[in-house]
Amino acid sequence: MYSVPRQVSAERAGVSVVARSLIWMMAGLLTTFLASLGVLATLPTWVPFYSGWGPLVLVLAEFALVWYLTSRLRANAIAPGEAKALFLVYAASLGFVLVPALAAAPGAVLPALLVSSGMFGAAGLWGYTTRADMRPMGTFLFMGVVGLMIAMLVNAFLAHGALTFWVSVIGVLLFSGLTAYDVQRIRNMGYYGDGAAILGALALYLDFINLFLFVLRLMSGRRR
Repeated sequence: MYSVPRQVSAERAGVSVVARSLIWMMAGLLTTFLASLGVLATLPTWVPFYSGWGPLVLVLAEFALVWYLTSRLRANAIAPGEAKALFLVYAASLGFVLVPALAAAPGAVLPALLVSSGMFGAAGLWGYTTRADMRPMGTFLFMGVVGLMIAMLVNAFLAHGALTFWVSVIGVLLFSGLTAYDVQRIRNMGYYGDGAAILGALALYLDFINLFLFVLRLMSGRRR
């Protein structure tokens, strides 16, 4: 299980856990995009999977995996190797889920990736360096994400162009804010073992993926 050093500088440890979280986040993103590219390169083989219940089953399995991994990490009840392996399995599985979005707007993928990277970096740097306490923003951001999910569900039935645009704009703003919030939270979380790094990596990974998808939606809409 994970052990936490007793005598460690909180400041240095906070820097270390953020750095290791970012490294594992990038490993997860690389795994996701390699999985997506692999599927896109052999897309005819995967047509039965995407035309059936495959994506829905995979998404439900991913929710279960995130819940399991997060709860075990917070309880300090999972071995380092298992946590890292499960994180990469989750990242690879999400690569399959992203394929339809990437295939629908291939020309916008690279610009969206560059813009998302810039926004993520700027938001993360602000969250890391600011002296403002962002903890009060946590509830607001969480409620914002809940509201966003409800709006997306409603728009799935309405397919309203203006609502799609504003949902995407709000999504970009929310996940930029969540990136800053999560970076500060990871730096100040109070424990610094490998479990903290994987837990932080998972949060930052999800922030980046959602930010990328909303930016991609905005850019692909402009190209039509």
